[in-house]
Amino acid sequence: MKSFSIALLFIFFGGILFPLAGCEKDQTEITEAELDPAETTVQEGYVVDISDSRILVVSDITKEEAVDLTQEKLLENDIGRFAAWYSVENTAPYEVGQLLRVEFEFMLESYPGQSEALRVQIVEEP
Repeated sequence: MKSFSIALLFIFFGGILFPLAGCEKDQTEITEAELDPAETTVQEGYVVDISDSRILVVSDITKEEAVDLTQEKLLENDIGRFAAWYSVENTAPYEVGQLLRVEFEFMLESYPGQSEALRVQIVEEP
């Protein structure tokens, strides 16, 4: 009877700990994976402006437009362009003209949109 109880305890704790160990591995794989611009919560675009703790990323423009045109010019006639300000911890790694992929959880419905960057990948330097 005692060995039966011990076996049940092993099965119970093994059933809890084994799946948790698997979750840890999956989270690591997710954080190391490349961001997919086809996902609805990922924007690929060029850095157009940088302020205190935010970067402005605009999609569907060229690198030259990102560098040469003003923010106002890029945001007028916004047909087909997705633009968003992202809060980031540190703006030092970012430069106007960089191509980025930014992962976000939600987007405020202003124009440009506003969100917090969960993860940022630099795709191309200016």
